[in-house]
Amino acid sequence: MNLPTFAIESIQTPASIIQFAKDGKYEEAWIVSSGDPCPSQTQIKDYLCKDKFDKLIVEFIWNPDDNESRYVLTVIFDGTCRLKGNLEFVTTCLEIFYSQLPFNDAIQQINQQVIGSDFLFSTPVEAIRLGVFNHWFSVGPIDLWLAGEPIDDEAIRQKIDERPEVKESTLNYQGLAFIYNFSGQQPGPYHVFKTPCCHENGVGWIVDTDLVTQTIHKFI
Repeated sequence: MNLPTFAIESIQTPASIIQFAKDGKYEEAWIVSSGDPCPSQTQIKDYLCKDKFDKLIVEFIWNPDDNESRYVLTVIFDGTCRLKGNLEFVTTCLEIFYSQLPFNDAIQQINQQVIGSDFLFSTPVEAIRLGVFNHWFSVGPIDLWLAGEPIDDEAIRQKIDERPEVKESTLNYQGLAFIYNFSGQQPGPYHVFKTPCCHENGVGWIVDTDLVTQTIHKFI
């Protein structure tokens, strides 16, 4: 698995939130907590039929209330997956989520039941972004790095400083996003692993640029 050991070891409990978003509209995500009853087939169908969309996205969230150990797996459901129907996709992801599996087992089940191969994190990171969680495209992410570029800590710091609306936010916490199969050239779905990168500052969240650069060097 192409993830740093520290990240895997930091996830000691099952995911406690799962959410689905249509076409990247994270502000309108359907958020389900592990403490909620599992949605029924009727509720799933109602969500899917509520409005039209092209791409369906799932996110598994570990430690959502902990700025120091919050991790998120994002998978974009597309034609490279074994599953083909949106209803089956949502149902299967919910079944995996409510099984409350350890991290490695959850990844294995997503690979087996959704994708159909051991694809997640099997290829190198191709891009890195920083954004406000569930406001990725309304606020807009910062593109920090693209495969083939050198890792330049000062350039990364400057990019963050040039986007104060991302660096400090009262909307939500920020996530440092490591993107796999960004090019779409590999035989599997585009997927993202978001890591901790911020602290609360009394009114919201502020990005820790030292943590950002340190984490990037651990991944790349």
